[in-house]
Amino acid sequence: MSANLANQVPGAKCPFTVKGLEGLDPYPHYDKMREYGDIVWDEGMKAWLVLTADGCRRMMQNDVSKLRFWTADLSDEAKEIQGRRGLKLATGDYHFALHSWWVRQFAATGIEPFREPGIRPLVHNLIDRFIEKGKVDLIEEFAAMLPVRAVCVIMGLPWQDDKWADECFEIMKPIEQFFNYSTVGGDDVMQAARAAANKMNRVLMPFIEARRASAEDGNDMISRLLRDGPTLRADWNDEDIVTNVRHLFFAGSETTVHSLASAFNVLLTQPEVKDQIRAAGDKGIPNFVEEIMRLYGPVQFRTRKANEDVEIEGVLIPKDGAVVSAQGAANRDPKKYPNPNAIDLNRRAPRDHIAFNSGPRTCVGASLARMEMQEAVKAFLERIPDLRLDPAEPRPSLHGFQLRAFAPVKAVFTPGKKLGA
Repeated sequence: MSANLANQVPGAKCPFTVKGLEGLDPYPHYDKMREYGDIVWDEGMKAWLVLTADGCRRMMQNDVSKLRFWTADLSDEAKEIQGRRGLKLATGDYHFALHSWWVRQFAATGIEPFREPGIRPLVHNLIDRFIEKGKVDLIEEFAAMLPVRAVCVIMGLPWQDDKWADECFEIMKPIEQFFNYSTVGGDDVMQAARAAANKMNRVLMPFIEARRASAEDGNDMISRLLRDGPTLRADWNDEDIVTNVRHLFFAGSETTVHSLASAFNVLLTQPEVKDQIRAAGDKGIPNFVEEIMRLYGPVQFRTRKANEDVEIEGVLIPKDGAVVSAQGAANRDPKKYPNPNAIDLNRRAPRDHIAFNSGPRTCVGASLARMEMQEAVKAFLERIPDLRLDPAEPRPSLHGFQLRAFAPVKAVFTPGKKLGA
């Protein structure tokens, strides 16, 4: 964008940038940016930032049709990271069909059967591993272990095999680095993520091959992909299957790890919230999870490029210009949320946030993330009611850039017993 255009665009003269906020608390910074408009030009990001909740929702209604995911402009090598025909890069009728299919799979009737026989015992299995010790690293010993195993549960993969599950989690770390630091990283970050995506394919393909014969009777997600894929695309093939499985592994793991870390941070640094959750009855835990997602949703920015000249919140975004749904800011929009920086378990519409995005690319795995967090919070409140910060360890602080969460999160508690012990 030329300097002349920047001077002509409403709200484009904001002197602040989010570019240098890596590892810092970004929320006071967002408040300063709001003073310059609901949508501002960020010179460091070379993009317009939409800062309001309703503005981000309206922006994302243009997703797929008038906006495209930023990686669509990268090299073919970079596209391997997400899969050329995966959800992120899919467009048109195929995107609609694939996204709609995933939404149906994760609807209440599709995901709820995995709660009691799968996700709940998985949560308690992980707690049993440290409950007798009286201290725990809540990220390394729980948050980093639960989501990847939960994805394994719904995929019908060996979640009980620690070595295998942990290997998958380690393989995906370069992919997280790519999406976290893509705007500040170099080609080495992209190449490492590409190699990780291909390695993950090799890990997953044997399971897909083995499932092929029994797919007609299976309820797991791999069986569903094998069974329903040809109805989504005439040339559906193994690359489509492994791309979708890998995408769920990444999208359903790293972001939920961060969300769990932020939930634990609040429980440890604001102990009064535990009493508020209990006092709220059946809605306490679900509403707490929604407030964590609103306040500390791990995805700070969703960057798009304009397919054509498009007006966003009164600003003309030229074709190929970058525009960002600044969701970390939007979810604390004071025009939308009274007392926006505080946990409030009695908000009128607890799910009225955009931590899981909005519009055609709404996160299809939101219900699984919610289920994991709800079961985790419930189990900790019941089994480890006196969980508190470890005074011998550093206090949690925010880390990351596009993906943010608190770390370290280390706690002590009165030792308990394993279930059934």
